[in-house]
Amino acid sequence: MSNSKKSVGKPVALRVIFILNALMAVLPFVFYYVFITKNITVGNLNQMWMIYTGIAYIISFVFLVPCLKNRKLLGARIIFVINILIALPASAYIGILVAIISFSLSFFNKKVLAYFSE
Repeated sequence: MSNSKKSVGKPVALRVIFILNALMAVLPFVFYYVFITKNITVGNLNQMWMIYTGIAYIISFVFLVPCLKNRKLLGARIIFVINILIALPASAYIGILVAIISFSLSFFNKKVLAYFSE
């Protein structure tokens, strides 16, 4: 018999966090394209903020992937908080919601916590 520990697989909630954050890196560019082609304005928001937000989300996602892969929960949580700060200048409420969902799952989902504690 082997004394190896049972490995905890990647839980569905962790996959949800990954997919939501990947989508968050793409959505600002989609919104920018739609707003530019349809001449949509939102208050006095400069549409370039969407591009800046998208670039910042891509950079945060690049740092998030190794945190998830190497099971660094604190690093992932810091990135979720940074994502909230990234969303504020552009009033990216979807980004704020995704960051809050990701942050909440990192605290309250038992399977995610088990994955990171292994």
